[in-house]
Amino acid sequence: MSSSQYLIGIDVGGTKITIGLYSPTCELQQNYRIDSGNRSAADIEFDIRNAISELAKIQSSIVSVGISSAGPIDLQRIEISPVNIPGFRKFPLGAIVLDQLARNESKPKIAIQGDIIGMARAEISLDSTLQTSSAFLVNAGTGIGGALIANGKVLTGDTGNSGYFGHASVTFDGPTCKCGAIGCVEFYAGGSAMVSRAIENGVTQPITDFAELNSLAESGDQAARRTIEIGASAIAQATVNVMLINDLSKIICTGGVALSSEIFYQKFISDLALRVRPHAFLANLTVRKALLNSSSAELGAALLAREVVFSS
Repeated sequence: MSSSQYLIGIDVGGTKITIGLYSPTCELQQNYRIDSGNRSAADIEFDIRNAISELAKIQSSIVSVGISSAGPIDLQRIEISPVNIPGFRKFPLGAIVLDQLARNESKPKIAIQGDIIGMARAEISLDSTLQTSSAFLVNAGTGIGGALIANGKVLTGDTGNSGYFGHASVTFDGPTCKCGAIGCVEFYAGGSAMVSRAIENGVTQPITDFAELNSLAESGDQAARRTIEIGASAIAQATVNVMLINDLSKIICTGGVALSSEIFYQKFISDLALRVRPHAFLANLTVRKALLNSSSAELGAALLAREVVFSS
């Protein structure tokens, strides 16, 4: 790959989509943010095409595109169906990107991965200890997801949806999640979901997002605090389940909720410690925050794009 060839990294999240132009060494040159919440697929597609076109004007030689997306994803068709973007069901993101770049006279390679897998790929590139150890990356944001890391590699699973534990159940007789499953972690711990749970739990002040909920909790609102702590407990239990199944004791935590709320993060840590106590082989539990925040999945997408070039 020559110094004149460039990459595009795309991160599709529940509230935003970011699209970045990267150098061959995965250094960010320029990026765009697109709001994805409560908008039609057609409107979002228009903005995606516009951003891709503008980046192609900056560097015309785009040789590869990587996508990190909330799931479920389709590896073969490069279609996405994020639970938190209702307008995206089998949304043909790969075809749209390739079509727009073709209009700008580029014919790149393209690949897709889960957004949390992208975050893990970025984390591995920054933390050399992950080359020889195992870890579970937990993302607590608008949605919930995870990624398994083993000796410098991210485990992707048969369909690319490995780590989709936000829609694993933590209660067999719980409520129905918007994904259709019963008692999902995300129903309790997702940032948007906690706003809904808080209203059900008696928060009377108007709140529209997790930041407002967390602010209420910090100011002493007990219903708000209890909602956040229940969410943290739910994801802690789900995380311990993953640890038990995979025999790993290193946890890396990321996501807008976990990184912005000390109430959530400290409850998550304390509940992890409590819930691993009966399991002696998990006694060496370590927890740390991720080295990057909201930009990590986009960087992970660029790293995937570069990997595709070198593997072809």
